[in-house]
Amino acid sequence: MTATFPTTFRTVAPIDDDPRDQVARDALAEYLSTHDPLATVDLTFPERTWERIGSVAGADIWLITWPAGSSTGWHDHGSASGAFVTLQGRLTEYVWTGVATASTLDEHAVREFDGSHIHDVVNHGTTAVSLHAYAPSLAAMTRYELVRGRLQVTSVEQRGEQW
Repeated sequence: MTATFPTTFRTVAPIDDDPRDQVARDALAEYLSTHDPLATVDLTFPERTWERIGSVAGADIWLITWPAGSSTGWHDHGSASGAFVTLQGRLTEYVWTGVATASTLDEHAVREFDGSHIHDVVNHGTTAVSLHAYAPSLAAMTRYELVRGRLQVTSVEQRGEQW
């Protein structure tokens, strides 16, 4: 299978006026115009994997594989805005806005978000693969736990220390 950025795609969230969102989406398209990340993915690995695979147009590019049942847990991306495209499979994104709402991200669905975005991405199906771009570079992630209907900060991970 060859991975390409969809020329017609469904953006799951409306595009806002933050130019970093566009930088991230453009970086995904540029990366996929010259690379096939699916060519090197091990779809049999039993745990979720993530790897920074490059930097394009001012954005970090990360490849994530999602075995069935894997998830990120509630987190944000520090000050980075971003975008990701589901290259294979289907993912469910739960977004926190005071309550959790869910969206299904089918193959070729593109999700854009700003630096205030808190979410949990889950694979409820068969193995999935997604490509992510973050602008500026992903330097920190805040982790949260849902406790009595509220998200509470559990940790702040720094690039180079935890990933």
